[in-house]
Amino acid sequence: MSTNFTGASDIRIAQLVDRLFRRIHAGLHSRAPEFDKDNIGPGGSMILLTIEELQPTPIHALVTHLARDKSQITRALKSLETKGMIKRQTAEDDGRVVVVALTDTGQHMVEQLQVVLAETIGEILGPLAAEDHAVLETLLRRVVPPPGRAQS
Repeated sequence: MSTNFTGASDIRIAQLVDRLFRRIHAGLHSRAPEFDKDNIGPGGSMILLTIEELQPTPIHALVTHLARDKSQITRALKSLETKGMIKRQTAEDDGRVVVVALTDTGQHMVEQLQVVLAETIGEILGPLAAEDHAVLETLLRRVVPPPGRAQS
């Protein structure tokens, strides 16, 4: 079921979501010195988290999924590869396609990122009751499909 979003309520929701994203970003930024010893940064972190969801994944899929320019992704992948976070390999089913996957080091970084992200969001959502957390999770599962599934 699709709804047209054009009213004042939708603008208020957009403002609240934006504010939430900014609080998450600020929380992650303040914690970065604790876990980002390799200076992966926000862009590299987003790429690692996405690779973890989709791996092994062709580079063109990352470009599409992250809505970034291919040259941006290629530069970031080169940096992540140099830092030992990812590995590139030729796709088994098509020798023309390069796929990327996490190394053990990259997987460890993703696990750290997931913990820090959960802590940051947990602090933001702390005032909510457990029932509210459950409702929020249900709503997010409805609007944020798992990787590889189209949003309905």
